[in-house]
Amino acid sequence: MNTIESVRVPVPDGELYAEVVGSGPPLVLLHADYLGVGMWDEQLELAADHRLIRYDARSHGRSTTAMADCRAEEDLLALLDHFEIGTASLMGNSMGGATTLTFALQNPERVDRVVLFGPGIPPVDFRDPFILEGHREQEAARQAMDIDRYVEAFLRIGVDGPHRRPDEVDPQIRARCRDMAMTTVGNHHTATGRLLERDVASRLAEIAAPTLLVVGELEATDLHRMARDAAERMPNAELVEMAGCGHMASMENPEEVNELIRRHLGG
Repeated sequence: MNTIESVRVPVPDGELYAEVVGSGPPLVLLHADYLGVGMWDEQLELAADHRLIRYDARSHGRSTTAMADCRAEEDLLALLDHFEIGTASLMGNSMGGATTLTFALQNPERVDRVVLFGPGIPPVDFRDPFILEGHREQEAARQAMDIDRYVEAFLRIGVDGPHRRPDEVDPQIRARCRDMAMTTVGNHHTATGRLLERDVASRLAEIAAPTLLVVGELEATDLHRMARDAAERMPNAELVEMAGCGHMASMENPEEVNELIRRHLGG
């Protein structure tokens, strides 16, 4: 079995916590908001054919808390440069998908292939009443300084989705996501830096890297809308709907997801 190497990658005003495993063409894994490297445990088997690099974004997990405004795509560039990787395939979920798309737009020569799960497309435009209500609940929890209520609101939005009760979701997946989110909120609640966005939505047609878009059947309408828009406007994109899954399809159905990934990365 491949050994996972832990690395601290320097970035302006801080460090990123990263893990490296396997050998072969590089594949960088970018997690969803509030989560961390652990959301990709089910994809570690891909290290049989790829050099996997997964990392905690700034103000997440074991990476540095952002005390000044920053750009996630610039941190990704610093990570590739640190590992002396010229071109890599990128795989991102939600926030990680937004970073991936932004990076592919800004640095097309550094991107081979792309896999996206329910990606946000900056500037992210949320309209779904379910998501908007979840954000209101998070803000109320923040005002009350209630971390449990805050993280539960995230789980309802980002793990359960609008079509399932919490008890209808795999309890182990929900518990893992809760643990990662509690770590992120607990470690980084003092962050004062914002994650700055670029306009990707109006320039999707410029992203030519072969892209696999995966959206869970049970995701909110906003995620379906953004995935469809990307699939229609990106010149080399394929859209797959994952039956019976929500926003964390890579955790909920890893066998089918990993086969899709292998097929896409194999060209």
